[in-house]
Amino acid sequence: MGGIHPTAVLSGQVTVDPTAEVGPWCVLDGDITVGARTRLEVGVSLQGKVTLGEDNFIGAHSVIGGRPHDPAWRGEPGEVVLGRGNQIFSFVTIDRGTPRGDSRTVLGNDNFVMAYTHLAHDCVLGNGCRITSYCGIAGLCRLDDHVVIAGMVGMQQAVRVGAHAFISGMSAVTNDVLPFAIAHGTDQPTALRGANVIGMKRHGFSREDIDIARALIARFEGQAMPFAQILADIESAYDSAHPVVRRVLDFARAPSRSGVLR
Repeated sequence: MGGIHPTAVLSGQVTVDPTAEVGPWCVLDGDITVGARTRLEVGVSLQGKVTLGEDNFIGAHSVIGGRPHDPAWRGEPGEVVLGRGNQIFSFVTIDRGTPRGDSRTVLGNDNFVMAYTHLAHDCVLGNGCRITSYCGIAGLCRLDDHVVIAGMVGMQQAVRVGAHAFISGMSAVTNDVLPFAIAHGTDQPTALRGANVIGMKRHGFSREDIDIARALIARFEGQAMPFAQILADIESAYDSAHPVVRRVLDFARAPSRSGVLR
């Protein structure tokens, strides 16, 4: 059941699919597109250029497309794009992109972002990520598919998190987190703590895949060896064409602003 509540305020170039629902006291101001069967609860604010695909849920009093928290921003255009099936819960804030990135903050499909989380300018989330309440994800961070972040995590600007990684609650994340890894910082400085075996099992990885991931993460964990030597040793010991090995190596070799967590 779609419809726009009579107390909602729409201004600018707003397109709302007839099957979408815009709740009481929502404000849509700008170049806004709301896709089919998407639901906006009470008090949602969409600002600037925002595109919401199909079947999204936006919880009460969330703000999407707001001014970026960036002192270098000078009013340049930016946007927020959400794919389909995302669930964004109450009081989440998602800022528009800036020229520091691609001027786009992007969430793919089927992401689950719990209450009071902040996603800053130019963040990019893949598909199927889970972010628990009270997390702060700084600008330019990139989360690949099926990342899980527990509550009250703080993430430094431009950190990358590889697919199927898990970050424990209350961690301070200042380095890139490898695919399939656990980053644990709940009661100590954040460091690798093995592979995310539970997450890999849930997503149907084979026992061979899991064993390889555990062995690869162990080669980085707490290791003081030069980074290039770690990668060379992995290439000599494993089939670099194996999907798990390839994903880890590609991530480790990609440009990094803060280095890879060990």
